[in-house]
Amino acid sequence: MMSESNADRMMNPEPERETENERRTPVEKRLEEIYESIEQLRKNAEEKGTPDRLGWDDIAQEIVGAITFALPFLFTAELWEIARDISLGRSLAIFLMTLAVAYLFIAKSRIGNLKREELFHVPKRLLTVTAIAYIISAGMIYLYGINRMADFNQIQYVNATVLISTFAVIGAIAVDMVK
Repeated sequence: MMSESNADRMMNPEPERETENERRTPVEKRLEEIYESIEQLRKNAEEKGTPDRLGWDDIAQEIVGAITFALPFLFTAELWEIARDISLGRSLAIFLMTLAVAYLFIAKSRIGNLKREELFHVPKRLLTVTAIAYIISAGMIYLYGINRMADFNQIQYVNATVLISTFAVIGAIAVDMVK
């Protein structure tokens, strides 16, 4: 059975309470959307301003740059002649010069927005760029059979790797720094 209190409530129901979202006007809703959009833009701008950390995307860019810049020099007979004729000492000097130029580009120039990351006081990007460039250069000389075609001995193979890697290092840095 119904009690009087239940009957009163059924006959005179309380008005439904409006939710906060329903009370807002369309202008207020639109303002809230605009504020959220502005906040998202601010967060994106902050992320864009932060320096780029070395990641897999950077390593992929370095590989592409090294291959792209080394490939044309790989098939140059003049370079093969130079690799046959220069001494191991000159090859070492070219290697050191390449490292110095790469260091200046990576650590001292303000090109690109790169985070300063070091491993044993050496910039990580310098390590990755040189490792990638020299491995790719040596691998491409072997893969394309340039060592057999040019009839390189082991020292000449190293000389050719150093010469081609000079261009591969520059290419790897250039592509890595362009964002």
